[in-house]
Amino acid sequence: MIFQIINAYQKILSVIGKLLRLLVFYSASVALLPSGNVLAEETKAFGQINKYLRINGELMGSYELWDFFRPEPAINNNSSYDLWVLRARLGALVATPYVDGYVQGQYIGLYGLPDDAVARPGGPLGLGAGYFLTNQSTNVGNVFLNQGYLHFKLGSLGLAGTFLKAGRFAYMEGLEYSSGIDKFDGLKQRRIAQRLIGGFNAVYVGRSFDGISVVHDNPTFNWTASGIRPTQGNLSVQGQKQISDINILYTAFTSKKDALLPGTEARLFYINYDDKRHTQVVDNRPLNVRPWLNDQRLNIHTLGAHFLSLHQLESGSLDALLWSAYQFGDWSGQKHAAWAISAELGYQWFKLPFKPWLRAIFYQSSGDNDPEDNQHQTFFSKVPSGRIFAKFPFYNLMNIQDLFLEIIASPTPKTQVNINLHQLSLTNSHDLLYRGLGASLNSGEFGYSGKSSGGDRDVGQLLDISFMHAFNKHLSLRFYYGHAFGGSVIKNNFQGKKNANTFWADVSLAF
Repeated sequence: MIFQIINAYQKILSVIGKLLRLLVFYSASVALLPSGNVLAEETKAFGQINKYLRINGELMGSYELWDFFRPEPAINNNSSYDLWVLRARLGALVATPYVDGYVQGQYIGLYGLPDDAVARPGGPLGLGAGYFLTNQSTNVGNVFLNQGYLHFKLGSLGLAGTFLKAGRFAYMEGLEYSSGIDKFDGLKQRRIAQRLIGGFNAVYVGRSFDGISVVHDNPTFNWTASGIRPTQGNLSVQGQKQISDINILYTAFTSKKDALLPGTEARLFYINYDDKRHTQVVDNRPLNVRPWLNDQRLNIHTLGAHFLSLHQLESGSLDALLWSAYQFGDWSGQKHAAWAISAELGYQWFKLPFKPWLRAIFYQSSGDNDPEDNQHQTFFSKVPSGRIFAKFPFYNLMNIQDLFLEIIASPTPKTQVNINLHQLSLTNSHDLLYRGLGASLNSGEFGYSGKSSGGDRDVGQLLDISFMHAFNKHLSLRFYYGHAFGGSVIKNNFQGKKNANTFWADVSLAF
């Protein structure tokens, strides 16, 4: 029933547009009325037109340099190139006591994409090649509706703390509420949110969702239930289009920080992912026997939980995270059963120079042991913000074991340096090394690709370094450098060049 409602999303967005125009007209009319001395003396926030209407926006420019692994012999195997990105967003929020409305348009431009980096054999050599393969142009841009929704406040109907959102919006599972504590919420954003559903800023185009979300929030817990469909986005600049053949149901119950245990938050969640696109599934079966999803769909159920704890001690703070998920269902005619787990522990010293923060992380997800046994055991990432968890995305969270140390330092209050040292290996050598960020198109590419392990497990090591400086709350600068030391799995697939580098820099102006 809920997806019959979502099927009418274009009508919903049309109605939203009309209502927003009325709300904007109302707000503008109020703004023209004479105001009292108290209101005249109030200092408005930047972009705040009046108490009903706020304008916000973002301008981001980025430069990326890729020096990827190279297969040999192969054609179109240029693995070294650069590219430019420009993204602009402009939104208007109209707030009233009973309903808020928001619209946001986006321009995305990708420039200098390589037309000779989709190797045969080998596939896309880095994200720039992935952009070209999806968009079929070296320079491509588009303008589309990134968000457009109504947010109903149901407290006036006697449902205190209950809200309903309908339309097109950003969605980040795992971030259903904010505690108001920067460090705690920062851990959620970096290490929990969008593992399985997300993508608003996963890559530059982003990914939004069409549908309905209901939230009940009180001081001790948050309950969220949603029925959504992703937009294309991700690698495709055609972000206006909905991927109508993917249906997602999501619900989560979150016990807020300190509600059950001091300093601790707990979440239980369930996801149903149903995919019947006109695309061929990617798994460890031979290519000629992999079914098409419009004939044998995916219907995957995921049950999961996380526990996040942060405690202030005399000399610093101790944090711990446990995240786990179990999947079952139908994988294009095969019985699906898979799992993933992440365990993390960290300590930050407040009294030392640069306030060093050391964290140890272990992540592992299941892989498939036998392509011919009618069982599929590879953990499936759905539609995540995958680049958050694999900043150099020559791997993802499927059939992988990622053991790494994270070192974070703050040379100034507005500067953060993050250094990660990864040891990567396949969970199961009979399965593939997967990469990809989830569905980009309604038909065609599956959204994930895989490389043969060659019977080995060692993927290699990764050193990545991130630098971020916030000049103020509007202007920020980021750098990233990653170097991958290819292991035996990489060497089995990329005979020409077995190590890889990537660098990107971006500047963002937001209001």
